[in-house]
Amino acid sequence: MDSKNNFLEKLKNLVSIMDDDYIIGISNKGILNRSKKDLEKASSIEYSINDDNIEFKIDDIVCNIGDEIKNYKCSCPSRNICKHVVMSYLYLINHKNEIFGEDSNNNGEEEEIKNDFSKLREYPLEEIKKEIGDKSFGDIIKRISFGVKYELTEGSIIKVDFGEEECVVKLLDDIENSVCSCKSKELCRHKAEALILYKLEKGDITLEDLKTYEKKIKFVDEETIKKPSFEIRKSIEEIMITGLARCSQSTLDKINNMAVICHNYDLPNFEKNLRDISKEISLYFNKNASFTKKKLLRKLTNVYTNTFILENTTDLSKLTELIGEFKSSYYEIPIIELYGVLSENWISKSGYEGTTYYFYENKRKKWFTYTNAMPIFYDNTPYNNYYRRTNAYAPWGLNCKIEELSRINFKLVHGKINSQNRLSSSSETKGMVIGKSNLSDLEIQDYLFDNWKTLIDKKLNSYNNESINIIFLKVKEFGECSFDKINQTLNLPIYDEEKNIINIKVQFSSKTKSMIRVLERLSKKNPPLFLGRVFISEGEITFYPIAYYKDSEVCNLT
Repeated sequence: MDSKNNFLEKLKNLVSIMDDDYIIGISNKGILNRSKKDLEKASSIEYSINDDNIEFKIDDIVCNIGDEIKNYKCSCPSRNICKHVVMSYLYLINHKNEIFGEDSNNNGEEEEIKNDFSKLREYPLEEIKKEIGDKSFGDIIKRISFGVKYELTEGSIIKVDFGEEECVVKLLDDIENSVCSCKSKELCRHKAEALILYKLEKGDITLEDLKTYEKKIKFVDEETIKKPSFEIRKSIEEIMITGLARCSQSTLDKINNMAVICHNYDLPNFEKNLRDISKEISLYFNKNASFTKKKLLRKLTNVYTNTFILENTTDLSKLTELIGEFKSSYYEIPIIELYGVLSENWISKSGYEGTTYYFYENKRKKWFTYTNAMPIFYDNTPYNNYYRRTNAYAPWGLNCKIEELSRINFKLVHGKINSQNRLSSSSETKGMVIGKSNLSDLEIQDYLFDNWKTLIDKKLNSYNNESINIIFLKVKEFGECSFDKINQTLNLPIYDEEKNIINIKVQFSSKTKSMIRVLERLSKKNPPLFLGRVFISEGEITFYPIAYYKDSEVCNLT
């Protein structure tokens, strides 16, 4: 008898918070409307109360209702909540006084349906992470930090509508009873994200809490990853004390061994930097003309200093940036609208040739990139490689050639990016061309400079952790263009309104030959709006142009 009373008490609590929205949440509007009509027409409905369920007989169908949403069983072929289950719940709502023995005298007033969703609010983040895994949990935090567009409404259920992403989550009183439009019965990524967003809305957690939690996922044992730092310093000190002239092949072996140790301790940035040092010393041994002492000293000093930071920092953000990651992890982002701005052709020392396309998004005022690259160490036909790269179709199902990406405005659905805002060419991502990219549509105030002192303060003197260092430069006038025949370098002074000077410098090569010709021609005309990078080279502020605008049309220089 006690078990039956306990069951009825639990079922009564469940039925008391049910209304049309709740039932639509566990089924859909069509099933609810059909169930209401069929309930009125039903020739006979019988029920019997058992220890752990109520058995309904609706005409020739038998339906068992338990004390939780998921505890139901119906003799019809449906695999999901069917109209018979909904009819049973409607019958319980309409006859709750009869079934549960409640007092029907409420002075003619309906009792207000109230649900505080305490189970959802108290559901621990650790359990969410455990259910969906570290990767999915980390991706959710990145999406929320990026900016998820959603609409949250709270009534008898919590409805989280992700809008254009075409996903709706209905959170009920218990996460296990909640439903998602993706039809997953488990705790899917959408349910987890909706729950976290609800906890954020209620102030149960903050965005900083989430970011800290994400960093904790990456570093299970902070002490372990700091162990190699002493050995790295010891190796560098030996090089500095011994001197390059007295270093032997064993020095290279030690550095390469340290790189392997860094790999084993999950220190990708340190591994990469040590391998770079090894390559620089190899250039010295081979008497290669590209070797410079300054470059090697800078790399040695950089790694040496970073080992102290690794040992002493307690800031997880700095630790994340210092350590880096071996392979870029891509995560799905909300729908974004991008404007193609420019493209840059390049060849790497490791034997790859490619083009990087740069896009701008007005809402977040951020840069995004997409790179199309292929190896050139298998053949000696650079023209064919270039032709294949530029004449291929654009990714994401966009109806255009890939070379047009820097000139179009388009929308991405289910787009994926990494921590450096690099776009993935995932087949799950779908694109739609909106029109032609227009400079006047871009909100580029944060990246447009017409005063070199402001440029230096914002981009060079202050800490800037932007992974994409592209700026727009509004030049007042050109200085005298010259070409250094000894160093094979073009030098073009550019002035702002206050006559401050920055130099455009381009090293001559087969790849920059046409760029130099264009710059020489432009120097004789009114300056256009330039796009490129600013940096300090040999103590001098230098601007490297990648493209310029002519009559609102982008002209790529590389």
